[in-house]
Amino acid sequence: MSRLADMVNLVTFLSANPGIPLRQAAAATNRSAKQLLKDLDRVLLVGLPPYDPGSYINVRLIGQQQEVHLLLSEHFSRPLTFAAQEAVALKYALEHFAPGADAESAGQVRELAQALGEALHGRARELLREKAPGFVTPPRTDRMRHMLGELTQACEARQVVELEYYSSHRAALGRRRVHPFELVEIGAHFYLFAFCELANATRHFRLDRIRSIRNTAARSTRKPPPRRKTGRMESLFEGKPKDKLVIRFSEQAAQEVADEWKGSPGAKVKPQKDGRAVLETPLFNHFWAIGYVMGFGEHAELLEPRWLRAELAQTIRKSLDAHA
Repeated sequence: MSRLADMVNLVTFLSANPGIPLRQAAAATNRSAKQLLKDLDRVLLVGLPPYDPGSYINVRLIGQQQEVHLLLSEHFSRPLTFAAQEAVALKYALEHFAPGADAESAGQVRELAQALGEALHGRARELLREKAPGFVTPPRTDRMRHMLGELTQACEARQVVELEYYSSHRAALGRRRVHPFELVEIGAHFYLFAFCELANATRHFRLDRIRSIRNTAARSTRKPPPRRKTGRMESLFEGKPKDKLVIRFSEQAAQEVADEWKGSPGAKVKPQKDGRAVLETPLFNHFWAIGYVMGFGEHAELLEPRWLRAELAQTIRKSLDAHA
C-alpha cells in the first residue's frame, strides 16, 4: 500500500470511530502509538493553500486514554461538484485502478463510480456517460498477485522452489532452483531475495521476469546473509567491489533515483545543471547493474566502467535479436 493510501485509510478509520483511545487506534491500524502520533501530525497539514495546520482536518486527544477525535472542515459536507475535465479524469483513474484491485476493493471502486455518476450534473455528467474507457490494463495483475502470495508462502515455509526466469543479461529463459528468503520492494519493482543454486550466491529475482514457479518437496536450511536491511540497496552490495559504477539519468528519472539511493553506503547522486543526475557507487554485481540500467530504458546511460558499457550494449543487441 502506498503512503498516501495508508493515510487516507487512517483518516477514514478515525472518522468512523470517533473517540477511540490512542493505543487501541494504533493497534487497529498496525502502528505503534508513537507512529500514530506522527501520522496525526501529518494529517494536520492536509488542506487547501496555504495549507495551514488544522484548517482542513484537525485532531484532538481527550482524556487520560487520549481519545482521538477528528474535526473535519465544512468542505467535507458540501455537495460533490467537479468541473467536466475533473470528472472525466476521475472516471479514467477509477477505470485504471479497478482491474488491479482485489474483489472487495473492485466492488468499492464500482460503487464509487456509480456514486460519482449520480452526484454529478450538467456537462460533467454528460461527458461521464459519453466517454469510452480511458485505459486498457494488461491481464497481468491477477498473475502477479498470485505469484506474490505463492512466493510469500514459500518464504514462510522455507520451501525450495524452481523458477523459470528470464535473465536480461543472457537474454534467455532458464531454470533456477532457489532458496527463498523474502520478498522486497526496490524502486518500482518487487524482487525475490533468495539463494540461487546455479550462481551459488544470493540473488534478487525480479517478479515480472518470472515465467513460472514450481514448488518442490525440499526444505531449505539456508539462512539469509547477516546485516541485511530489507528492501535497502546495500543488500545487493556485499564483498569486494569489482569497479566503480557511474550512470547518468535523465531529468525525468533524476528525482526517483535520488530518493531510491538516499542513505545507501558509498553511493552519491550528483545533480547536474541541466536537471539530469549522475549516480556513482561501487560495482559489486555487474549482472544486477545491467538489469538496473535497462529497467530505465532511454532515461539511463551507463558511463563507467567501459567494459560493462560494452557488455550492456551486447546484451541489448541480443534482446533485440530475440524480439526481431
